[in-house]
Amino acid sequence: MKNQFKIQGLILRKFDLNEADQILTILTKDHGKMSFLAKGIRRIKSRFCGKAELFYEVEIDAFQGKGICLVNEINLINSRSFFDSELETKSVLFYISEITQKLIQDDQHINGAYELLLETLDHLNGKKDNIVLHAYLIKLLTKLGFMSPWNHCCRCNKKLNLNETNFLNQSEISIMRSEYASPLDKPVKPSFIKWINFMQSYPLSEINKVKIENSEENEVWNLIQCGLRNILDRSLRSEEFLLIKN
Repeated sequence: MKNQFKIQGLILRKFDLNEADQILTILTKDHGKMSFLAKGIRRIKSRFCGKAELFYEVEIDAFQGKGICLVNEINLINSRSFFDSELETKSVLFYISEITQKLIQDDQHINGAYELLLETLDHLNGKKDNIVLHAYLIKLLTKLGFMSPWNHCCRCNKKLNLNETNFLNQSEISIMRSEYASPLDKPVKPSFIKWINFMQSYPLSEINKVKIENSEENEVWNLIQCGLRNILDRSLRSEEFLLIKN
């Protein structure tokens, strides 16, 4: 990357550095997650004022300083605002912000992660935010390689036969045929396998149309949480404020 550059991204986090400055954590379109120092952004007359809110889509004009990129200019691409959103939606947004920061490493570019986050933000509306959150996490974990596709056995890569009993390895968030299962692996209903694979494969516009039972929502959430506990080394602060209860 050149010393001076422009980059497009979504703001994931703002961290107050002192009385005037902030560190912006941004999921960029082409270069993964990056951090930027915006000097003077907290001053009332700052030229950045009103341009760097959570999940704003922006174009950053920056240059590489010693150890961190410094912001020259911020141009708004999409200033979607969740200011008037329901409290449940806001709690989901803070959770998405934190989990995305934790799962995607600095300068790690994941194909489709940027577009997935944009799509997710466009579908949060308070009515089915739990389904949207589940689908986002399932899709992101799959893109990151933490989940294998649930239409094939994770051990032999053969297509699953849903007329047979298949098993779940919770720590790997993976599904396998019976001959590869250990005593700790659990049998899984075909309907649950279909639902997870549907979330992996279809756009949110289609997933949002599906009505599922509360018990299946709980199963999905428990599956995700079990997998995340094995991936992350600490719990998420935003989880205790998550108002969608599964």
